[in-house]
Amino acid sequence: MNSRTKQLILACTFPVLILVVICVKPVYTLLAGEEIILQTMPVDPTDLFRGDYVALRYEAEEVPKQLVEDEVLTKYDKNWGELDVYVLLAEKKGVHTPVKVTMKKPSRGIYLKGTLNYIEKTEDGEEHAFIEYNLDKYYVEDNTGTEWEKASAQGDILAKIKVNNGYAILKDIEMK
Repeated sequence: MNSRTKQLILACTFPVLILVVICVKPVYTLLAGEEIILQTMPVDPTDLFRGDYVALRYEAEEVPKQLVEDEVLTKYDKNWGELDVYVLLAEKKGVHTPVKVTMKKPSRGIYLKGTLNYIEKTEDGEEHAFIEYNLDKYYVEDNTGTEWEKASAQGDILAKIKVNNGYAILKDIEMK
């Protein structure tokens, strides 16, 4: 093989290797991750250009402030902005709910890695930490979006999520 052929092969293989590496974490999570269920909250999607999808919001995204460790609150007060956190979950009545928010990666148990965006009082007067997990949209079959949207508006959707080392993939949704 001449030098030019080797360069061509290398130039073609490099982009393919990058794509394979990008796919490893999601595929491994789907194969080896633990399945959990999160309760959704009502939300009204308004994007007409994306086809049929369900916009999801989770109860686990609004964590009571008393579940947030002091170290997280101190760092949040100093930075006053987005902060990477780990949310430890426990199963209660078939649904996983937050039990602790920490900056240290848990050594055991089921947890989600998320971003603490802000802390503020909710309608009930209690302070909550608002954490984003990037699990907010699920595309559904054509002509079923209205049915899912109604269920979402009532908070009647459960989300099945695969989790591995805090990395989460939205696998499926179901109506209660």
